[in-house]
Amino acid sequence: MNNTLEETIARITPELIETRHHIHQNPELSDQEAGTARLVAARLAALGLEVRAEVGGHGVIGTLRGARPGRTLALRADMDALPIGEESDLPYRSQNVGVMHACGHDGHTTVLLGAAQALAAERDRIAGSVRFLFQPSEETGQGARRMCAAGAMDGVDAAAALHAWPPLPVGQIGIRMGAMTASADTFDILIHGSGAHAAYPHLSADPVVAAAQVILALQTLVSREIDPVEPAVVSVTQVSAGTAPNVIPETVRLAGTVRTHSNAVREAIPERMRRVVEGVCAAGRAHAEIHFRQGTPPLVNDPSVAALIADAAGETLGRENVILLPHASMGAEDFAEYLAYAPGALLRLGLGQPTPLHAPTFDFPDAALPVGVRVLSAFALRFLGA
Repeated sequence: MNNTLEETIARITPELIETRHHIHQNPELSDQEAGTARLVAARLAALGLEVRAEVGGHGVIGTLRGARPGRTLALRADMDALPIGEESDLPYRSQNVGVMHACGHDGHTTVLLGAAQALAAERDRIAGSVRFLFQPSEETGQGARRMCAAGAMDGVDAAAALHAWPPLPVGQIGIRMGAMTASADTFDILIHGSGAHAAYPHLSADPVVAAAQVILALQTLVSREIDPVEPAVVSVTQVSAGTAPNVIPETVRLAGTVRTHSNAVREAIPERMRRVVEGVCAAGRAHAEIHFRQGTPPLVNDPSVAALIADAAGETLGRENVILLPHASMGAEDFAEYLAYAPGALLRLGLGQPTPLHAPTFDFPDAALPVGVRVLSAFALRFLGA
């Protein structure tokens, strides 16, 4: 990394720390990120970027145009907080009861603001444009889709993002070539039987028994229907039935999630699930209504973009601090939506702390901020030929 960029990042780091503390102290839930969006838009405008607000909700896009024409790179951060009460004694702890930044989005937003500031100072070295995407509603899985529908990825040649990752030390990043996170689809099954007094079960078509058998049978979707080398998860997470202990109910509702790294597996599971559920229910004289909702798709890093990120990060952090992650996550990340429009990659930013994401005591460490700025800035300059 060049000296002027390093000097800029060192100079702006105290300001970035103050910014993150402010965002952490004023968290906003999905679809309510108005204050954060105003802060972001004002900072981008002050840098001389072209700013577009209210994109897909409270989304903000800032465009930095380089000194020469060239490709367009999108860098994305999410802004929303979680409905979790913060349990900490931090001087900048959340002031919004029951809401906190427990997933590091305060850090993501601040890192991207820092990258915008650092790259604006290097405008003369850039051939092309950097499009900074500040996304609302990642936690609901809706924000990226809405941003894309509003044109956020029009004309973009590649995209990148980072996500806070507690297990890695500060100063390291993790990346993979290929699958990074899983899809996140949901299902809802309503099993219809016929009720009866619990003393006379033979007079019913017991939907509770059918539901129990369905739950067990669904586990064979992964063990007997999916190639063992393809990761997949089918989890039933909700069971609702009955109102009295001595009455067999008419219906049982099941709900859950399906996760996979493969679009082919993702498309195959609904039909196979339908066949299993309907067959099991029919054996018990019941029938089922099955509804699927496709959520976030699998996030698959483009190997060439991921390799370029790894190279750029290696130059600025040291090769030993770029970790090739051995496994993809079964969690989901809606940055995957952007990758339907252009190749890209997600990297993990090390936080070096035992507290997991979504914990009420979680806090994004200030020391990780300049690391994220260095990596995104170095990658952008490399991609845009500086």
